[in-house]
Amino acid sequence: MALFQNMNTNTTGIETARQAYIRLLRERIDFPDSLQPTQRNMVLQSELINSDYLDGEVNMDSSGMFPSTVITGLPKPKGRLFLEELEKAELDASIARRHRESFKSFDRRKLSVMDDKSLAEWQSDFKQDEPEWRLAEHEWQRRLTVEEIKAVRWAAIIGVCAIIFGALLTKVLEKL
Repeated sequence: MALFQNMNTNTTGIETARQAYIRLLRERIDFPDSLQPTQRNMVLQSELINSDYLDGEVNMDSSGMFPSTVITGLPKPKGRLFLEELEKAELDASIARRHRESFKSFDRRKLSVMDDKSLAEWQSDFKQDEPEWRLAEHEWQRRLTVEEIKAVRWAAIIGVCAIIFGALLTKVLEKL
C-alpha cells in the first residue's frame, strides 16, 4: 500500500499519467449524474443496450454526446442476471448502512440479557467480519466461561465437603 501511495505522489505539481487517467475516467463516469433526468436515463439506457443487457437501438445526436434510445424488447438473460447482481449489491449496502448506524448506539449489555436462541438469531443477521458478529462471539465465550466457572466452583465445594467429611470420619473411627 505504501508503495502505491509513493508511486501516486507527485512532488513536481505535474499530473502523472495515472492521475490523468483517473481524472478523465472520473469525469466521464460522473458526467451522467450532472444531466437532466431524461438525458441521464438516455445515457444509462444506451450503456445497457451497448453492453448487451437490453435489446434496443442507440442513436447519437449531432455532437455524439446525447443518445436517444429505443428499447425494443425485454431485458436479455444477461440483463436479468445483472439486475439481480445490482439488487443484491444494493441490499448488502443498505444492510451494511443500517448495521453501521445501529452499531453506533449499541450497548453490549443488551447481549448479556438475551437468551441463547435470541443471541443466535441476532448474530445470524451479520457476517463474520462485522463487529456485531464478533461481539456476539465474545458473548458466547463469556457465557461458556461462566458455565465453566460454575462447574469448577461446584467441584471445589464438593471437594472441600469431601475433605471435611473424611476428616470427621477419621476422628470417629479413631475413637472406636
